[in-house]
Amino acid sequence: MRIRFSRLNVLMACVLVAANVWAWANVTAALTPPYVVEPIRDPEVVKLLDYIASGNHSGETWQVTLSELEAEQTITWYLRRYPQIPFEHPRIRMTPDDILGEGDAMIAGLRVHVSAKARITLADGLPQVQILELSLPLPASIREALERELQVQLRRADRLPVRFTTAEWRAGEVVVSGYIR
Repeated sequence: MRIRFSRLNVLMACVLVAANVWAWANVTAALTPPYVVEPIRDPEVVKLLDYIASGNHSGETWQVTLSELEAEQTITWYLRRYPQIPFEHPRIRMTPDDILGEGDAMIAGLRVHVSAKARITLADGLPQVQILELSLPLPASIREALERELQVQLRRADRLPVRFTTAEWRAGEVVVSGYIR
């Protein structure tokens, strides 16, 4: 059996290969290296957690100040501790009005860059998160299910051994205070 290649077939094949190479080059060029911070728990957080674990407390107050970098490092530390959470490379931007968080998530086996803008307030000593914007490349029904699950997880904050009395969001940092139950 003899295959005949016409000039048109060869030209079309070359165009398809070139278009494929061009598309992959654009996708690869658009990829940015991940934002990486060291997995370090903030010393103020460690001190508070150690004090709570000691059991030598009864209603004492506490205060923690975290910069954006300290928050990113502490979140990275926890993400490394819990590898079942499919998220890495967190980046945080804080303003008095909202918090922007972004990073990479594993969704259906694919690494996807995601971001969210939220407003965090306190109610009855617990954080309340209002999602203002959510960047997930998923159908609306899956996004809504993920948002509902986030709210379920946040309600679990009721189990925390602390209650929050204030959270002052500033440009680049947050000052949180509360009491130990």
